[in-house]
Amino acid sequence: MQKIEQSLFPTGCWVGFVAGLITMAVSCSKSHEGSYYDYQNKNAVYDGNTYEFLQSQKGLFDSLLLVIDRVPDLMDTIKNYDITLFAPNNQCFTNALNNLNELRATQHKLPLSLKDIDLVELDTLLCRYVIPGNYVTDSLVEFSDGISVNSLRYDYKMHLRYNRQDASGYQNGGPQEIEFSDPKNSIFERYWVTTYTTSVNVHTDNGLVHLLSGGHEFGFGEFSGRMNK
Repeated sequence: MQKIEQSLFPTGCWVGFVAGLITMAVSCSKSHEGSYYDYQNKNAVYDGNTYEFLQSQKGLFDSLLLVIDRVPDLMDTIKNYDITLFAPNNQCFTNALNNLNELRATQHKLPLSLKDIDLVELDTLLCRYVIPGNYVTDSLVEFSDGISVNSLRYDYKMHLRYNRQDASGYQNGGPQEIEFSDPKNSIFERYWVTTYTTSVNVHTDNGLVHLLSGGHEFGFGEFSGRMNK
């Protein structure tokens, strides 16, 4: 199989790519957070591990790779263990850093970068995006209320819910997406922070990747509070 060379984060309304024996035409529509997601992206296969997939998507996951490299042992997990990664792109980190540094400016503090932020707090937040096991969309369809899953290392609960949007007059005939939520240790959804996928079900040699919307702020609203030290 060939490696996917084209970014799976669509910039127009029609995108195509070839991965090995798989050829897909991807149609897209506006997501909840202002970017685009795929009508069809069900069986994308990347010939390499999850870390290598992130590297192959030039200009999309530079920030994610930088923070993965900073966290002890996380690179090994991303490369070698059976995981589902909900991958925040560069814009997700920009959103978080902008909010952090706007806050710090009001307090007359110097701005921080991803190279400067607290490593322990970074580890805590980053592990929420890594779910042990393989959670393809087909495994979520039967759970109308979604499922609670443990994130990596800290036994922290995250929540996954499958959605199928309407399209062209057909109910549930549109794009697949996953609602990816941080429940904040609450059973009440009004306290949850939720983001959405833009592309789903990218299979790698050791796991699965779902790509998150660029409207998401890395850290599910906790980045500034944890990093402003």
